[in-house]
Amino acid sequence: MENKSNSLAVLDVLIENKNVSGIIKDSIDCDRSSLCSNSTLDNSLVQSPSLESFSTLPDTEVLSELNIDENSDLYVKIDNPQKHLDTLETYITFRITTRVARIEFTENEYIVRRRYNEFAWLRQKLLDCHPFCIIPPLPAKHTLMGQLDRYAKNFVLVRMKLLNTFLLRITQHPILSCNEYFKVFLTASQSDFNLYRKQKSHTSNKILMLNNTNMLSSRTSIKNRHIEFEKAKDYLNVLSEKLISVEKIASRINKESQDFVNELQSYYPIFSNWSISEPELSAILQNIANAFEKCTFAQSSLIYSYPNTMANPIKEFLTYVDVVKETLNKRDAYQHVYNTSLEDLDKKREEKDQLLAMQSVSSHTTGFSLWKQPSLDDKLEKLGVHIPQLLKKVETNQDNLECANESLRSDLARWQQEKQSCLKKILLDFVNKQIECYEKSVGAWEHVTAELNSQNVTLRSTKK
Repeated sequence: MENKSNSLAVLDVLIENKNVSGIIKDSIDCDRSSLCSNSTLDNSLVQSPSLESFSTLPDTEVLSELNIDENSDLYVKIDNPQKHLDTLETYITFRITTRVARIEFTENEYIVRRRYNEFAWLRQKLLDCHPFCIIPPLPAKHTLMGQLDRYAKNFVLVRMKLLNTFLLRITQHPILSCNEYFKVFLTASQSDFNLYRKQKSHTSNKILMLNNTNMLSSRTSIKNRHIEFEKAKDYLNVLSEKLISVEKIASRINKESQDFVNELQSYYPIFSNWSISEPELSAILQNIANAFEKCTFAQSSLIYSYPNTMANPIKEFLTYVDVVKETLNKRDAYQHVYNTSLEDLDKKREEKDQLLAMQSVSSHTTGFSLWKQPSLDDKLEKLGVHIPQLLKKVETNQDNLECANESLRSDLARWQQEKQSCLKKILLDFVNKQIECYEKSVGAWEHVTAELNSQNVTLRSTKK
């Protein structure tokens, strides 16, 4: 009886609104608002010292969803967002809990709070220190249109999950996880961390040179391109195109499903009213109406799960692909510098050979040979100083390029493995949601079929 009354209540709402998608959205918003019942502003975070209830996911679910190994020697988790109101700004911080079993750490557990800008500082430092490691991307900043939504609960929850993924990828990296800046980020108190951020970077000159070479390589074609890394670029371009196509198709299907739901919802009141006018068929007609209702809500649930199961994960991974492309471009910049220095060396050597040939010819001629000889000797003397310097520069650039190649080659292999697990999870989540919706719909109609068979058996027994 209770289920029947609930169904009737839902029917009233359906008839009144004529749009089940709006109903589901409103119900979801209500569920979200119940997470923070004491909020001072609608759809904003609670302005309190603690937001434990806002973490929403238990530790076990967080660990399984993000594939975190709690028994690893470096375990990091983000939760408990807080909204801070300062005189000049309002911002969100997240609690970072670190459990560590490494000798370079003095404690076994650290708890700090960090805001988004401090995550961005960490990523920039990692880029400066390890330009040829694939540094994981951060969640995108809010857009100008999204200024008002940056404190919305859903936005903060999504950002918290992506920041968890960012730190997880760093902790699983054999080089990045040992970075000194990363250690400070996880362990330093807020006051010490602020002082540390004000210190000048020792890698500024190096990264400035790298940026300059990036600008140069963007205008100049690279000669003698490395086949291995060119194939990686081509693969990444194809992968991006395929993922974008998959997301577009899934998005179109999702929009078509919304239209389907809008039509599907009209069947419930039709069969429900029909059951009233047909007393003998009332039970079966009401069962059919209930089946349509269950199918409607199953399909609506699938529609509203789409951003979290397909759209947002694919967009995040496309950002990750762009990061890999940027790292490959940095490596190309180093190759351009090496190629340029090697060309300069070859030109100077060729110039020296020409001068030696001219000197040899002039020594067998008369006339102005005594006037030309000092000029040739001066040029040869300058080249004798310049060529060894260029040779040393070429060797240095070659060493830098080889180091970049080895670092990037290792990270690409590691990224390929992570790519497989990430894409597998995205596709499996999407498929499981589809199966779940299908099972609920089939279950609803199987119930109707069972009721029909039961009535047929009853009628046959009555006739006998």
